Amino acid sequence: MILFYTDSSEKSKQALIVLDSFHEKHPDVGLFRVNASKVKDIHPIYGIDSVPTLLTLRKGQPAEYILGIQSEDDYSRLLSGTKHVAKKEGKGQRLKVLVYTSDSCPWCGRAKSYLRKNSIPFTEVNVSRNSSAAQDIFRRSGQMGTPQININGHIVVGFDQPKIDRFLGIKG
Repeated sequence: MILFYTDSSEKSKQALIVLDSFHEKHPDVGLFRVNASKVKDIHPIYGIDSVPTLLTLRKGQPAEYILGIQSEDDYSRLLSGTKHVAKKEGKGQRLKVLVYTSDSCPWCGRAKSYLRKNSIPFTEVNVSRNSSAAQDIFRRSGQMGTPQININGHIVVGFDQPKIDRFLGIKG
């Protein structure tokens, strides 16, 4: 695992604390740290454009990108391959997820990747190519930025994992 961070990011500092605690309990796990403000040639190779980001490797290749601060339990689940199981809101109620994206949005890909990782089916709507969809998300949320995720009528602006988890019933 490689943690990309900077000294100037409070979230990076918090992620370092959590990962150090995790690593004390799991010393057999290889953990490397890259301060992206000092070592400037590694993070572009892996497409890292925000911190903190934890990159896992499998057979030397990038496997998963985990953004933001996670709990020690999340890191344990990641290593064990255990996935969260999303619950539907009611018996027989179908989970309906729409992901509004745009062409130049790095967080959109991460949001879609997170949903796929948790086996959540979704429909993607690219607002760069659909002006009525762009107007629709602005009317619903008052925001134009992407990603925006509609989960059974609940709007999540940006890749806000705790909020996404709450609306999907993913237990942490």
